[in-house]
Amino acid sequence: MRNLQNEDTGDYWCAVEIGGIFQMDETEQLHLTVQSAPDVSVESSSVSGHEGGDVSVQCFYSSGYQNKLKQWCRYKDQSCYTVGRTDTSQNPSVQISDDGRRSFTVLMTGLRLSDSGWFFCSVGDQQASVQLTVTVPDVSLEDPHVPVTEPNPGNTDSYCWLL
Repeated sequence: MRNLQNEDTGDYWCAVEIGGIFQMDETEQLHLTVQSAPDVSVESSSVSGHEGGDVSVQCFYSSGYQNKLKQWCRYKDQSCYTVGRTDTSQNPSVQISDDGRRSFTVLMTGLRLSDSGWFFCSVGDQQASVQLTVTVPDVSLEDPHVPVTEPNPGNTDSYCWLL
């Protein structure tokens, strides 16, 4: 079913005809409820990134909120970053851009472990929550920043092995 409308709410039947044209062998009834889209929503209510990395969050809003104030806020301290504001009081590691087509994107760069927590997209008087989890990146043997000591074939007493 595509392009559902509120009036599509109701009871539906699914049937599999196995025995013949007038015999339905298996049936199942289901109730479908179609709700209107929220005025403000997010692409994902849970995002994660690595320390030092970046994370992006997309916030959507209905057409009635096109000209309302749009912000990205942190629950813990109620600090907010505003779409279209470029003064120096805002953190340069948080960038917000409105595409003009009922969504805005928040880009957080240079993530720190302390950035983990709950945030929300705010448009006018509506909000949608997002949980951000920042983790320490795994160190792998392929990481060029991890020194590896090679064994010295002339000295059997000084071997260093990475397991």
